[in-house]
Amino acid sequence: MRLRTTSVAFAALLALGCQNKGPSDKEIAQKHWNDTRSSILCGLAQDQYKAHDFDHCKETIAKGLQMSPTSPQLHTLLAKVQIEQGQLEAAERELEVSRRFSPNDPEPYYLSGVIYQRWQRLGTALEFYRQASERAPAELAYVLAQGEMLVALNRTPEALTLLQAKVAYFENSAAIRDAVGQLLVQTGQYAKAIDMFRQASILAEDDDSIRQRLAMAYYKNKQYRQAAEILNRLTQKEPYSKQATVFELLGECQLQLADAHSAASSFETASELNSLSPKIWQNYGRAALQENDLRRADYALRRSIGLDASSSESHLLLGYVRLRENRAKEALASFQKASSLDPNDTTSICMVGYSYEKLGQRSLARRYYGEALRVRPGDDMASQLMAQIDK
Repeated sequence: MRLRTTSVAFAALLALGCQNKGPSDKEIAQKHWNDTRSSILCGLAQDQYKAHDFDHCKETIAKGLQMSPTSPQLHTLLAKVQIEQGQLEAAERELEVSRRFSPNDPEPYYLSGVIYQRWQRLGTALEFYRQASERAPAELAYVLAQGEMLVALNRTPEALTLLQAKVAYFENSAAIRDAVGQLLVQTGQYAKAIDMFRQASILAEDDDSIRQRLAMAYYKNKQYRQAAEILNRLTQKEPYSKQATVFELLGECQLQLADAHSAASSFETASELNSLSPKIWQNYGRAALQENDLRRADYALRRSIGLDASSSESHLLLGYVRLRENRAKEALASFQKASSLDPNDTTSICMVGYSYEKLGQRSLARRYYGEALRVRPGDDMASQLMAQIDK
């Protein structure tokens, strides 16, 4: 009886030992075959994804997952399809699975960042982008995504520090230099921005958008001649030859360079491209006035006022036109309107007084010069006009 019991126990141990053995050769071979087929299907699904054939792509992925349910590549690809189709919750679930099976793959972290960015959960998106970048430091898109989130979170100095530290690492990248240049402009560091944009424009010779931003940085840094040279070249190309903003900025530079004739021409072109901008018409009027082309100045300023009657500057400029035309009463009306729209503008107040002086009403003129000095004690124009009228 004892022998039988021992034999039974031994048989049980043998059976247990058999159960704890690893997979059989047949099972290993089957797994390799399934993985191979799954890999082939994954390649097919990727081609379907690139072709935007999302329905067939999902069918192919489903077949692949039946053979290899732990494939992180298939889970990630399915998430990408779902993102394209706006199924963000389902996509995030797939990415969680993918990260569990392949924790060092950066793409699922990056894609989760994209999802959380769309959900406006910017802090979480930033963290996912950071983790993606940690796993793939050489992937510029991950670094730029971090910078974008920091800016969106009103942490621009941190974004600038992050990207500046990576400029040398990405020595041949125009994109990171362009991004750093834009942040430098935002923080008022125009000279440094110019340097970054110049480097970027050399690395990306065909990217005229970088040159446009370089021109703006030159303008902000009061290097009007350099800005105008770039803008003049841009206006000879599509699509810039049809962009009112380019001609408007060129006109601003030309005004600063005392080239009123060219400025008037640039603003005229801008007004043809965008006839509904009161600011463009106002600048056109200013340039024509400086050129002493009173007819064009009158036309442009009246167009500006017609589009925006609340602009004190347009009324002020129209008043100057009327003075040049020796129409003091009409000039007075324009200056009074400008002053009523901006009561703290001492220039408008002084010009009201000057119009009264032209009309021979010196006491009223003195009163307005005094009002300007009350608003801004020591105002140069008011002081000079008051001194002249008292001679």
